[in-house]
Amino acid sequence: MGNPHIRTPHMDRLAADGVLFTNAFVTTAICCSNRASILTGQHMRRHGIRDFQTPLSADAFARTYPGLLRSAGYRTGYLGKFAVGWTKPEVRALSLPADRFDFWFGFPQMINFRQEVDGEPRYLTTLMEDKAVEFLRTQPADRPFCQTVALKEPHGPLNYYDPEVPDPYADAHIPPPPTCTLEAYEAQPEFIRKSLNGGSGPKWFAHPESYQEHVRPYYRLITRADLALGRIMKALKEAGFDRNTVVIYSSDHGSMLGAHGLTGKWLMYEESIRVPLIIRDPRLPAKARGRRCDKMALTIDLAPTMLAMAGVPVPDAMQGRDLTPLLHGREAGWRTDWYYEHTYNTRKPRRPIAPCEGVREAAWKYTRYPEADPPYEQLFDLENDPRETRNLAADPAHAKTLARLRTRCDEYRQTLK
Repeated sequence: MGNPHIRTPHMDRLAADGVLFTNAFVTTAICCSNRASILTGQHMRRHGIRDFQTPLSADAFARTYPGLLRSAGYRTGYLGKFAVGWTKPEVRALSLPADRFDFWFGFPQMINFRQEVDGEPRYLTTLMEDKAVEFLRTQPADRPFCQTVALKEPHGPLNYYDPEVPDPYADAHIPPPPTCTLEAYEAQPEFIRKSLNGGSGPKWFAHPESYQEHVRPYYRLITRADLALGRIMKALKEAGFDRNTVVIYSSDHGSMLGAHGLTGKWLMYEESIRVPLIIRDPRLPAKARGRRCDKMALTIDLAPTMLAMAGVPVPDAMQGRDLTPLLHGREAGWRTDWYYEHTYNTRKPRRPIAPCEGVREAAWKYTRYPEADPPYEQLFDLENDPRETRNLAADPAHAKTLARLRTRCDEYRQTLK
């Protein structure tokens, strides 16, 4: 994807063997809501998971991709962060639905990388790798399967790392994004500067080494996740399934990491809403492997894609689209825009998060902050300003574009429920 400073050889190999989507996005950039979107193929506006306390109902889970695939005879496994619902006794069975899978090693939102097994410290991802390999080694050759491996990296807490893997970035200098500047930070409206997104920027500008201390752990954890991918792909081959198994790699949101002078995710900036997406389908002809697709793909597309590949009917309630035509280069009639929404907020004493919504096209992006007083709008010309540095919402020359996208945003608010 163009970052020369991070080391991800196994992800690179997966991309070389599959189709790499260069414009993949989330419809809500927070883990609880987007993981529900991945499971259900629905926008947050429809599935209703807007916080960390609410789980999917039993009926809703039955209509997720693992629920439907299991009903169709697939052996299903889930390993890793589930993060849809809370661990309170009254909702625990729905929040950690072990009985809804044939193989389960799931865990809630907050868990430490340092785990203890028989009194000995173990690294969480190593345990996940062991379980993923166990799932593949015990998989009957005559039964289809769907294994979801939800790695925790690079989510915090950033206080424990795999003691068996040296830090490849201990002495690295990782260049900040071009918009990681005091000027970009001060150009933000006050309500964003005072939000959770604006908390670290001033410190980074005054003490550049503090930025390195912030970003190196993320790179370290991503490279550790890459090692996990390599081990699982090796196990897939050793089990004899690598030539008849589709592998999908993605994430639940991006991270600002200093872009626009901000931290966190949540907002509709590209760094927050973009995610990796690779689909490796061994049935594709050799000429299709290693191809890049620039059509806009969404994580709500993953569920209908998996169901379609498995020959399982896609429920009408799913709002994503089957990506299979794009894998084969058939791109006619694909989406030209899509809706983004984020509503989750924090509780005091933490800083708030600014709720936002908007519409993204290939060339234009409209963002609205409805709770600002007065409501605040942004309009970015992505073709000429891909780093989103010039807000054109108040420019009379772009009034028609602003009005069109404002109307489109209102339409989506009504039609996506």
